[in-house]
Amino acid sequence: EIMYGGHIVNDIDRLMCGTYLEYFMKDQLLDEMDLYPYADTAGAGPDRFNAPQTSKSYENVLDHIEQKLVGDSPLAFGLHPNAEIGFRTEQSENLFKTILDLSPQDVMTGEGGTSSQNAAEAALQDILEMFRDQKFDIEGIVSTIDDMGPYQNVFLQECERLNVLLDTMTRTLQELDLGFRGELTMSDSMEAVQSALFLDQVPQAWFKVAFPSLRGLSLWLQSLSQRVAQLQEWTGAPSDIPLVTWITGLFNPQSFLTAIMQVTAQAQALELDKLTIQTEVTKKLDPADISAPSREGAYIHGLALEGARWNQGNSLLESSLPREMNSEMPVINCRTAVGLRADHGVYLCPCYMTQQRGPTYVFSADLKTKAPPAKWVLAGVCLIMDIIQ
Repeated sequence: EIMYGGHIVNDIDRLMCGTYLEYFMKDQLLDEMDLYPYADTAGAGPDRFNAPQTSKSYENVLDHIEQKLVGDSPLAFGLHPNAEIGFRTEQSENLFKTILDLSPQDVMTGEGGTSSQNAAEAALQDILEMFRDQKFDIEGIVSTIDDMGPYQNVFLQECERLNVLLDTMTRTLQELDLGFRGELTMSDSMEAVQSALFLDQVPQAWFKVAFPSLRGLSLWLQSLSQRVAQLQEWTGAPSDIPLVTWITGLFNPQSFLTAIMQVTAQAQALELDKLTIQTEVTKKLDPADISAPSREGAYIHGLALEGARWNQGNSLLESSLPREMNSEMPVINCRTAVGLRADHGVYLCPCYMTQQRGPTYVFSADLKTKAPPAKWVLAGVCLIMDIIQ
């Protein structure tokens, strides 16, 4: 797998590159092979481009490319046509965000003539009212836990990190409030918080200690409220974990998956570094339908498929419907497996915390498929924890 000029460092990028090579570098390439990998439509047409006949002259090959390769299509890369919708949407959002960032903020906006300071001050008061008194008593929670296990450690760490975030939010908002009243001199950091509140963005001071997210401030606050509610529910009975854990609501979801392996390792005297997480997708779409804890591992929910859809009736991975950008996943049972997982008829689907993918990788889930797993690799199919609707 050595590449000319260097090598690919990321494992998933290397897998994708290797999959492209396996598809194209074969004898059929010389026999008018379909050059659109794993396209769902059959036969010739605008959604097809076959390799030119090798018996033709150089000029005929050029003519074949000019006539048959019409326009750009995501199908040429193995992607679903929906990928172009997502790309265009992201371009539009970035354009409007840039325009908004460049707009002057010291002018009156809207028919009512609300200034940026008035808008920021209103948002400030609303946020303080929601989160000022929210804080977890770590020592009090620990005192109620009889047996401190891996799951309890995970949730306590989540409470600690949420306390840091809430403290940072309260402190910066109270400072800005004093600045608005003239009791403190406005600093650069206070002006940055004011600007973020006006633009419906998460202030950078919060982002540094917060969970990874691409949401605007309004949607981000909704997510934060749900995260607080999940931990508050857990603190009511800290010795037990929830029947179904909203894994999206964790700062560090990897730690929860590690806790699943730690529990199994302790119970069966296994080596932790030889264990992996294996997933089984249930038929339950609503977490409330789960009435008992998992016999092996733990139930999680909050994931969504991007690039494909999950057929709940057949429990199989399938191509997305037109204009269906993501597909909600049912409750998933995560349990421990020893050694490497078999990949026959199974796509090891990477799971990320946000739609940014890349640095937010968490783990790979086992999703059953009748199509070759290579089809989903080239389609960029993945699970996303925090989908922005």
